Amino acid sequence: MEFAIWERVLLLLMVVTTATLFVRALIPKIEAIRAGHSDRVRTDQIGRRLWTSFKEVLLQTRVIGGRPVAGAMHAAVFGGFLFFGLETMEHFLKPFGIHFIPPFYKSFISVWAVLVSIGIVGLAYRRFVMVKISPDPKSYSSGVVALLILVLMLTYLYSMTGPTGAIAKANWWVHALIILIFPQLILSSKHFHILMAPINIFFRTERLADLQPLNLDIEELEAMEEEPTFGLETLENLSWKQRMDFLSCVECKRCTDNCPANLAGQELDPRGFILAGRASIANLGADEPAIGNILSEQALGQCTTCGACEENCPVGIEHLQVLMGAKQAQALALGTGMIADDFLKTIERRGNPFEQPTSARTKLIQELEIPYYEEGETEQLLWLGCIWSYNPDARRSLESMVKILRAAGISFGVLKEESCSGHHSRRQGEEMQYQTLAGENIERLKSNGVKKVIAPCPHCLHTIGREYPDLDDELELEVTHHSEVIQELVAKSAIKLDGNKNSEIQATYHDPCYLGRYEKVYDAPRDVIRKTGLKVIEMDRHRERAVCCGGGGAGFARQTEEDGQRVDQLRKGHVRDTGAKLLVTGCPECKMMLDAAVDETKDLAEVVADALV
Repeated sequence: MEFAIWERVLLLLMVVTTATLFVRALIPKIEAIRAGHSDRVRTDQIGRRLWTSFKEVLLQTRVIGGRPVAGAMHAAVFGGFLFFGLETMEHFLKPFGIHFIPPFYKSFISVWAVLVSIGIVGLAYRRFVMVKISPDPKSYSSGVVALLILVLMLTYLYSMTGPTGAIAKANWWVHALIILIFPQLILSSKHFHILMAPINIFFRTERLADLQPLNLDIEELEAMEEEPTFGLETLENLSWKQRMDFLSCVECKRCTDNCPANLAGQELDPRGFILAGRASIANLGADEPAIGNILSEQALGQCTTCGACEENCPVGIEHLQVLMGAKQAQALALGTGMIADDFLKTIERRGNPFEQPTSARTKLIQELEIPYYEEGETEQLLWLGCIWSYNPDARRSLESMVKILRAAGISFGVLKEESCSGHHSRRQGEEMQYQTLAGENIERLKSNGVKKVIAPCPHCLHTIGREYPDLDDELELEVTHHSEVIQELVAKSAIKLDGNKNSEIQATYHDPCYLGRYEKVYDAPRDVIRKTGLKVIEMDRHRERAVCCGGGGAGFARQTEEDGQRVDQLRKGHVRDTGAKLLVTGCPECKMMLDAAVDETKDLAEVVADALV
């Protein structure tokens, strides 16, 4: 094709105009992000961050993993953006006589153009025709983008057939004009995630809800010139990463589709409050309250901190930082909207949520003849936690674990005194109570020289193992869940199990949120259960997709009425749907919440103790 001088000049003017408009529209978005403060260092562990970005951006692992069919179609379209980059450059250089793409690459992207066409048509069909599973409300800008992508692919494929004359020139200009339109569409729609997702994923924290301790030193707070803020009181308290999260949302609804509260028909809508956050930073002043504008007190109280929203987000959004920030504001600044006030008061009075005196724990230890931990003599500390210490219904679970450790010849003991780990206090935003409880426990652990801890409760496991070291960098602990300890004992033949005893019993296993999504322990409990001879029937939602039992975030102590179904009732329905007669849990709270879902509910330790040879 030959291009006249006026065509070349027109093309240059259009490119410059498009670039100028793009930059002018991009600057306010960048300024909106920069208006936020820094909540932590997010440039550490460069290697890990780059590897995560490579997997999740270039390989689309999280996109495909959550929804394999739709994810594969999205990956095909994403590949088109990557592979057509060189073709786009050459397309705009053709009028100036510059050609650099070899024939084999043109053949390759011709094949990919077909894949992109199939993928974009499939995605459009899913969004606008398969209404029962498509995100709602509809994003009609997505329809426009889909149509333009399809036309891009078709015009490229047509150009490969060798058209000549005016038809070829018209085809070239249509292709060019669509490309020039795209930057404006990206900035004015949810497709801004094309630019933001790689950056957002890079800066995401390594762990779910990786909370930073608040500075609650009274003297330092009093010395501050400005009034201190606690948590997410106003929009001014949003960090730059939270603001970037709001702008990165692709509106795919994966977070909401996996939120247990939303699945139960309650108000909480993770996608909804992220989009509300986007609208808030665009339209409201910095002094406007976060609660009420981003999400309501009712919705905030329904969060169990299970992490399903964040785990399933393909663009690196940290929903839990917003939720936990708002809860901290409730507890430490506003003093309203709490769902577990009685729980927090009971913890303050008794140190446990069951209003039991510490003598009840001492009596239990004496009755079961459990040894106390002795520095230099005892190898493993068995952390009892509140439920095993004070809930009579959990006695058999504790007895079973003690029986297993004795059978294996493990040197173990318990602390003479234990405070609540503070997990639920922190998840309710009561950072002061959490740090007080944690400080007491850290002192006991250090004074007793504890190095290895067996934690049957995933909430304690996560809090002691992951969060206590943030308060005391001298604390060095190896904290292990009892399922992993038992798995190792079986593997080393330290204990032997009768695999025939339960061979006729069908069981299902519930993945605790803080053991699965937070600690990535999925296989150890299942391996142990199968070694006991039980036939495991998986629930439809299991492993990463498991639904919370409803006890997280102090949900077991909730005092407010729920809209819709309770989360524990939703999960009990999943248990019953398997047809199993036995439910096995790896968490004392899950056992407490899901008890009576089927004929029997047992802790993993009970199942193993029953099968001991």
